[in-house]
Amino acid sequence: MNIQHQQNQQDGEFFVLDDQGQKVAKLTYYFIDAHSINANHTYVSERLRGQGVADKLYQALVQFVREHQLNLVPSCSYIERKWLRETR
Repeated sequence: MNIQHQQNQQDGEFFVLDDQGQKVAKLTYYFIDAHSINANHTYVSERLRGQGVADKLYQALVQFVREHQLNLVPSCSYIERKWLRETR
């Protein structure tokens, strides 16, 4: 599975494309300031659910946050649960 990432000055996303180039899974975030991001949405299409795709997107986010020394403020309930478990 190829997780891709794109961002601009305001926001970004990690995503997976199907064979037709359509996004079938994504995790979106936006910059609160230069040092903080809010991860606000996770989506996985029905045909990919149950395969750990959301966790792979989350792991890509965590790696990004750590590499760039960012503060993560999750407003997506899925990301919030996982982040709280990880940072305890």
